[in-house]
Amino acid sequence: MNCEQARLLIGADPRSSAAQLAAHLGVCPACTQLREEMLAFETRIERALQQPPDLARVRSRRQLPQWREWALAASVLVGLAAVLGLWLLRPSDTLAHDIVAHVQHEPDSWLSAHEVNAQGIGDALHGAGVALDLTSDKITYAQSCWFHGHYVPHLVVQTAQGPATVLILRHEQVPGARSFHEAGLNGVIVPAAAGRGSIAVLAHGAGVEAVAHQMQQDVRWLPEPP
Repeated sequence: MNCEQARLLIGADPRSSAAQLAAHLGVCPACTQLREEMLAFETRIERALQQPPDLARVRSRRQLPQWREWALAASVLVGLAAVLGLWLLRPSDTLAHDIVAHVQHEPDSWLSAHEVNAQGIGDALHGAGVALDLTSDKITYAQSCWFHGHYVPHLVVQTAQGPATVLILRHEQVPGARSFHEAGLNGVIVPAAAGRGSIAVLAHGAGVEAVAHQMQQDVRWLPEPP
């Protein structure tokens, strides 16, 4: 289960005890926080509904316009929609967050200083059906990682501004380039030049757009492995 699936399930039923959701929450602090917020919000609503009516206050409200009661109900719905909207209406934000979380789980990737040989790069690329027109002396980390249900190449490329992490996402479509900043990392996700898939680049400093532009030119899709 990925973050998008987990958040949809949390939005539908914050108290869900599904095994897949429990496993995801065990490794995703962001979704855990969303669930806690949704549970707290639901608890406040239940308490408000369970409170015994204050008869004096009820009598004093009998002459109030009916629109005030409708406004109260609408405000509750708007509040719930706002909470869900922050998480569900921006799939590109979700993708960026998941990419950052994945990179954070491999902190040693940034520290590698030795170039990866051609065999190591080929192993990281082949399983994802990707070829790369980039000299191996620029790549100091190359792994094939499980991400959103597929194996994707996870590379670290050395640039003039320092190391940059690259994820080649054959199965993630984005309508256009989008920059983001999270957990001290600058990032950009761009569509692949071949018209399918996308490329994500992250770095602690600047220059991610230049790396992404170069990768758009260097990435070639091969027939997808069975």
